[in-house]
Amino acid sequence: MAIKDKQPEQIGTTDKLKAFKALKDAGYRTEFSASGVPTVICKSAEDISKELKDIKKLLKELRYNGSFGLRGPRKSDQLAQETAEAEEKKELTA
Repeated sequence: MAIKDKQPEQIGTTDKLKAFKALKDAGYRTEFSASGVPTVICKSAEDISKELKDIKKLLKELRYNGSFGLRGPRKSDQLAQETAEAEEKKELTA
């Protein structure tokens, strides 16, 4: 009798997209990292530990057992957000 080696489950792109959409629908700011991993962007670095538990719970409910990321804001994120807010104010006043 031959013993079959169990290979780890492959995480498909569809699973990553479902996880990405679920996180976005839950109100988190999300993006795909360069490696195609759904990444949540926290409002501040102090919030990371608080939100980690909630995100793990959400992904566990989806039965998503792949990788995900969690990071604080970058300076470029803040600049982009400020620019978007300024453009939105211009549209409202115009």
